[in-house]
Amino acid sequence: MDFLLLTKSTTFIIGPIATVLGYIMEGIYNLGVHNIAACIILFTIIVNLILLPLTIKQQKFMKLNAVMQPEIAAIQKKYKGKQQDQAAMQKQNMEVQAVYQKYGTTPTGGCLQTVLQLPIMFALYQVIYRIPAYVSGIKEVLMNVVTPVMQQPGYIDKIAELATSNKLPIEKIDYSVADKMVDLFGKFNAAAWNQLKEIFPSLQNVISENSDKFLHMNSLFGGMNLTEAPGFKISVALIIPILAGLTQWLSVKTMNTAPTDPDAPGAGAMKSMNTVMPIMSVIFCISFPIGIGIYWVASSTVRMVMQLGINQYMKKINVDDMIKANIEKKNKKRQKKGLPPINANATIKSANKASEVAAKKKEMEEERAKKAAVNSTDYYKNKSENLGTIASRARMVQNYNEKKGKK
Repeated sequence: MDFLLLTKSTTFIIGPIATVLGYIMEGIYNLGVHNIAACIILFTIIVNLILLPLTIKQQKFMKLNAVMQPEIAAIQKKYKGKQQDQAAMQKQNMEVQAVYQKYGTTPTGGCLQTVLQLPIMFALYQVIYRIPAYVSGIKEVLMNVVTPVMQQPGYIDKIAELATSNKLPIEKIDYSVADKMVDLFGKFNAAAWNQLKEIFPSLQNVISENSDKFLHMNSLFGGMNLTEAPGFKISVALIIPILAGLTQWLSVKTMNTAPTDPDAPGAGAMKSMNTVMPIMSVIFCISFPIGIGIYWVASSTVRMVMQLGINQYMKKINVDDMIKANIEKKNKKRQKKGLPPINANATIKSANKASEVAAKKKEMEEERAKKAAVNSTDYYKNKSENLGTIASRARMVQNYNEKKGKK
């Protein structure tokens, strides 16, 4: 697999965001942080701080949701088993919507922050996968070797053989393109660089000088190559996926501090996700390059530390104040549209009144149908005689015709 690609991402939305994040990464490098692992850690801290306002908004919605959920669960329980009853479902939706309006929010109130964060997260991965494309200083070090190597006779066959012996991808790499050569050299470990010196002995000094720089940039604890995946084998690199799983678990624990109703919708799925996510983190970081694993560990650690601070901040926020602020914000938007302001209590009352009217209407319709059936039975019962005679049968037909004639 190609994990470091010199070409920048051009994916819709994600590409431009990755370019902006790439400027941050290059800025960190230009400040003198010439180790990619250290750049990734600082990069992760900065990006999470940028996303902090969105995270706080999401936490506020979660706090409101914890208060709303018992009311919503009670409404859903009230209409349980009536999914086929259209009128009942309409009443349920009205009552649930009234609860959201009462608290000045919407069912999608917590989704916007998540939706905004997703493209940023995907763009982060692109920058880390393609670091030479976004950090010109790293590309320059590799180009110092690529340029003289490409001037050597028969270099393509020699490089292809070197890539094959080191189990590096060769099928889709055009070694006549400098950027592709940079991609390839970006995956080299110490052994591969030594082989390259043996293949081109006249370039030993150039290769040694620049490979030492690159290995220093692209290693963790002086030995782990950031472009290599730990794999399912015993090695020091396995500390990265283990830390990824542990920090993910601690991050989840710090986020889920409020007690949850086990009968609440989605509670079971959330509990399963809290267990599955740390396990998936371990598996992903075993399969992905160590550089991605470092980002995963750093991101979970930063979120955990930030969450501890957010938890203290949220304890000081009064739910009533949040509701008041939400309703005031909604009313300002409604005022601009020329709509009347929302009154939370009035909204609840109107929803309840609408439910009562709908229930009364249904009850009256059922009573009317029942009464009509009784009247019809009584009509024939009172006017019928002994049905065994021809006269009584004739009378029954006459009664039926009279009744039809009255309609």
